[in-house]
Amino acid sequence: MALDAPLVHCELIRLVRNAIDCGDDLHKGKDMITVRHEGRFIKDSIDVTNEETLPPTPRSLTCSVPTPVVSTQHRPAEPAALYPPIQETVYETSARLLFMAVKWAKNLPSFASLPFRDQVILLEEAWAELFLLNAVQWCMPLESSPLFSVSEHASVVPNGKASQVAADVRVLNDTLLRFKAVGVDPAEFACLKAIVLFRSEDYCLVPETRGLKDPVQVENLQDQAQVMLGQHTRSQQPGQPARFGRLLLMLPLLRLVATTRIEQIFFQRTIGNTPMEKVLCDMYKN
Repeated sequence: MALDAPLVHCELIRLVRNAIDCGDDLHKGKDMITVRHEGRFIKDSIDVTNEETLPPTPRSLTCSVPTPVVSTQHRPAEPAALYPPIQETVYETSARLLFMAVKWAKNLPSFASLPFRDQVILLEEAWAELFLLNAVQWCMPLESSPLFSVSEHASVVPNGKASQVAADVRVLNDTLLRFKAVGVDPAEFACLKAIVLFRSEDYCLVPETRGLKDPVQVENLQDQAQVMLGQHTRSQQPGQPARFGRLLLMLPLLRLVATTRIEQIFFQRTIGNTPMEKVLCDMYKN
């Protein structure tokens, strides 16, 4: 039987808040990106740094995960019994990473200055890539990544879907290894997130259905994010003239696994049938 969607969605928010209460900062310091807007420079805090800490690995989480709430009309089994505790911590970490991605975007002055409809469109289209960039950045220092472990995910999915989940997770783990091999630093992650968020070309193709109200400004913001990435790589890695291009070419790796698959793998057990758009909206409001 399906879980009651609104109640399960509330549980996602509780999972995030519970995780937040258990930590400090994900990283120390701030990464700054300068964005030109209407002839002036605006310093936006591309902040993956003031957000709540993540544990070194989900296995070491000491916070208790609350039992998901289910409707009294749908009680075939307690959700906590359906999935082992370790899986709950993996999904708790995923929920926090997504929350951090939404909070990061919300805290960008240049993003907040866009028409609200544009903010919604950009966030709905970019959330999966922002989540993956956060996940990859968090996993970088770890020897092994529970989030991208086939065994962690495949062990709790129906047999008919295990092979697809395993294939998707392997692709994601390969992406992590690529980022590790390049040694992407926090400032580069910040710029990459801005480039992903301020993507306008997809929406300009179909303005009657998904058009941005201010696509020119969105394009300008992405251009400036790319400029800042280029300036950073040249100043910090002068011996790697091809680094800027290599980083840009890594962004398509984030789209190798479809957004719907990312949602199913990392969030289905937390949000149930609640539309991701509603989850994002509620996170954005909070």
